[in-house]
Amino acid sequence: MMRRLSPVNGSVVSPNVVAAVSSVLQRQQRHQSDAPLRRLLYENDSFLSGTSARYIESMYENWKADKSSVNESWNEVFSSRDLQSFERPLLTSPIRVVPASAEDKMEVAQSQDICARLTLMIQAFEDYGHLAARTDPLDAEDDSLHRSPQVKPRERVHLGLESFGFSKEDHDRVVRVGFMDQLGGAMSSSSRAMTIKELHDHLTKCFCGRVGCELGHVDDANVVRFVREVVEGYNTEHNPLRRPLSKEEKLWVWDLVASAVHFEDFFKRKYTTQKRFGCDGAESLIVGLRSLMESASDHGVEKVNFGMAHRGRLNTLYNVIGKSFPVILKEFVGITAPELEPFKVQSDVKYHLGAKSTVKMRNGKLMFTELLANPSHLEAVNPVLQGYTRAAQLKHGDAGQSKVLPVEIHGDAAFAGQGVTFETMCISEVPKFTTGGTIHVVVNNQIGFTTDPRCSRSSPYCSDLGRAFQCPIFHVNGDCPEDVARVFAFAVDLRSRFNKSVVIDLVCYRRYGHNENDDPTITQPLLYKRVHATPDVFARYSEKLVEEGVVTKEQQTAKAKEQKDHYGKYQSEVGNIRYSDYLKSGIPELWRGMKYSDELGEVTLEPTAVARESLQPVIDSLKKVPEGFVVNSKLKAVLEQRVQSLEKGEKIDWGAAEALAFGSLLLEGTHVRVMGQDVERGTFSHRHAVLHDQNKVDTYTPLAHIRKDQAPFIITNSPLNEYGVLGYASGYAIYDPNALVLWEAQFGDFANGAAIIFDQFLSSGETKWNQQQAVVVSLPHGFDGRGAEHSSGRIERFLQAVAEDVDTPAYSPEERAHRVNMEVVFPSTPAQYFHLLRRHVRRNFRKPLMLFFSKQFLRTPNESSMEQITSGGFQPVIGDPSVPPEKARRLVMCTGQIYHILNRYRESNNCGRDVALVRIEELSPFPVAEVQKLLADYSGVELMWAQEEPRNQGAFYHVESRVEYYTGGARELRYAGRAISAAPSTAYKSTHDAEERYICECVFS
Repeated sequence: MMRRLSPVNGSVVSPNVVAAVSSVLQRQQRHQSDAPLRRLLYENDSFLSGTSARYIESMYENWKADKSSVNESWNEVFSSRDLQSFERPLLTSPIRVVPASAEDKMEVAQSQDICARLTLMIQAFEDYGHLAARTDPLDAEDDSLHRSPQVKPRERVHLGLESFGFSKEDHDRVVRVGFMDQLGGAMSSSSRAMTIKELHDHLTKCFCGRVGCELGHVDDANVVRFVREVVEGYNTEHNPLRRPLSKEEKLWVWDLVASAVHFEDFFKRKYTTQKRFGCDGAESLIVGLRSLMESASDHGVEKVNFGMAHRGRLNTLYNVIGKSFPVILKEFVGITAPELEPFKVQSDVKYHLGAKSTVKMRNGKLMFTELLANPSHLEAVNPVLQGYTRAAQLKHGDAGQSKVLPVEIHGDAAFAGQGVTFETMCISEVPKFTTGGTIHVVVNNQIGFTTDPRCSRSSPYCSDLGRAFQCPIFHVNGDCPEDVARVFAFAVDLRSRFNKSVVIDLVCYRRYGHNENDDPTITQPLLYKRVHATPDVFARYSEKLVEEGVVTKEQQTAKAKEQKDHYGKYQSEVGNIRYSDYLKSGIPELWRGMKYSDELGEVTLEPTAVARESLQPVIDSLKKVPEGFVVNSKLKAVLEQRVQSLEKGEKIDWGAAEALAFGSLLLEGTHVRVMGQDVERGTFSHRHAVLHDQNKVDTYTPLAHIRKDQAPFIITNSPLNEYGVLGYASGYAIYDPNALVLWEAQFGDFANGAAIIFDQFLSSGETKWNQQQAVVVSLPHGFDGRGAEHSSGRIERFLQAVAEDVDTPAYSPEERAHRVNMEVVFPSTPAQYFHLLRRHVRRNFRKPLMLFFSKQFLRTPNESSMEQITSGGFQPVIGDPSVPPEKARRLVMCTGQIYHILNRYRESNNCGRDVALVRIEELSPFPVAEVQKLLADYSGVELMWAQEEPRNQGAFYHVESRVEYYTGGARELRYAGRAISAAPSTAYKSTHDAEERYICECVFS
């Protein structure tokens, strides 16, 4: 919270007791923090005012003489070690006043009033100096009184010497500010003597220049000290934030600025009507990202993964990632459908596409770079990038976090406004999700489309979300490319030292409208008067270098011409680009063995059944726990029963079949990662993959200890969000085709919180970006009277997103799966589940899988035998051998748990012996051949579809249109299920039971 500084009372006040009391009370409130606390005196911290401080000091003296003389609530404060440590001679007080010259031999009396004021001043600059920093390249604060919420706290901050009670007579007074080394910065004991005016000037230079720093919210003492040393350090030559750049470095920065500015200029002149969402006004972003990569290389990083939205993306693709400029030009000229052949994809707009390359660094090393494809849904790529990076880091073992660096590039309005940003940062430091720190770059062009900052956020800065996650925050003027280069490089240094995320607020502007054809003067006329009067960063930086004698005016003119010629020369090469070859070259190395849409019909499926002896090591692992490990007594009986069923080969339930599937894949070298809110135990207490010792804080994961040479098994509970964690799982699966990545919702109903990931990445990622992935989305689904929020995973919505028409030919099971965009499956038995999981990664292509499962039938009577697991495979359609065609009067098709409900009703009521119950286990791709054969076999009977869901939900419409097509409209598909409804289900058990009974009666009537 921002609070105005209170002027210090002029009387002499002992700072020792006051500071100690402040420290103790703060530590009571923030006991988790181990950082040295150096807070300011605030107007509403009444116990810190001059009058109250004397009162406290008097109370402290009384307490020392007689503890009962003061209220007992002060005992803990006054007996604190912190307070006792302040009982020391004045020579060790935080700030000492020393003689002005060696000749002056008079001992200078300690001025405790001066000490308090100087302490206040240093703390004020640390906490509020960033508000006075000159970070706005437009210098538009006068125009911003009604635009930015940042203005109000800035107006309340006064950092002049007079604000701390210093008169002009005090300016030349010499002080030594050293206190203790662990604080770092200006209060380090190594600090030199200087006048009060010199100290003030130094602090102004450190905190109120073109770089602002926010650190007061960070609790990590080591991070705080390190940053203080850099920001407040006196040694300019070696200070990473203020060191002068060499001539060679300045020319390198100049080249990058020239390239970035003229990249945008080229497309502005040549393709005036096309949207490119350029970074005009923010071109120093390119300098920062390249500086970041150079620093990362020096720290041993081998790959940098970037995620960003469309603003400045094309410039980044060329000048940072290294994408071919002729290919970018080809995307501007236009790509026709035949040019995508033989790939069966639609592609995407040019500013959504990703790219990867290898860039040579100035130190001679190679850096692998990649910018992930993303949609226009702002910030959606953030969790995807985190999962993608975590999977890449796993390949490097323990050194992974030091080898692969994630960088997220945000917009100011989006970083503050989009909830997925919070979700992703919430994930970022959770142990089995962390990537070792992310560099967050907020491209702050001080506007969101047409929306002013005051309407974009409630906090002063667009970067304030970083405060919630203890990230050091740096604000830097985007028109000062040298400062930008230093800040970005220092952020990498911080991340490398402390595995800490860092936020950079790159304050810049947007030269044109939201897109290049938009007129921003309609809504921001005053702002854009300044923008139009501001030279571009190349002109500004060139002028600076000319003044310094680094370049001449003639060289500036020549550089501009050189850049224009450079970009113009590629236009003749566009006709030589074969875009399908470019798509082929973009397939990652790990994915080269997979079949893409250019090789339809060339897919294979390996057997999913596993020999009984091969499963024995998995079963054995489920029996063992470490010596002395105490399992919950109730759970122990459940686990023993599970092992017995596996050993006997009968009554294998859902959790046991899953363990066999996971374990068999692990032994075959397939990495398995399972994540979700309660996946370790399972929401419905069916999994128990992680065991908890009942006597000590310890866990054991049996499937992680099958055999030493197995693949990694990682199962972890996640933060309580869907969008972020599913995005993370998606990114993980995009990186590694040889991993089974499963995200499980707590209830299927809650999955719609991740709708953007479903729509933009899972269902359409391959056709837009030629990007396969094999994430498994596990959704508990089924009606049991628990109400509208705990019944439905919304099968109908996923089926609507399936790109498969009713007239799709009867391809082989492998080819139809290869052609569809994603699979939607509702297996009804544990054996089906076993084969489905294994099938998912035992074929030479990958698809997202929407896997629905019943909450009711995770245990008896829904059980399978070992024979069903060690033989056969997944069956898209399961017939009803008890009612062959010649005995049937009605064929009822259904999917999921409704089968078990109908079958139970049939058995308990001894009815419906002429009604065949057939399960459609796989809804996408639709089992065309199997259903056509089914309809032919039951040619003379009535057809019906049964489901639990309301008529306008579930799979009815999906199946009905296909049956109508297959039968030429000659046979009607009757419906048995709930009536059309806005909400999925009732919340009353009695109503639910009546509805379920009605469905059963309709089926068997």
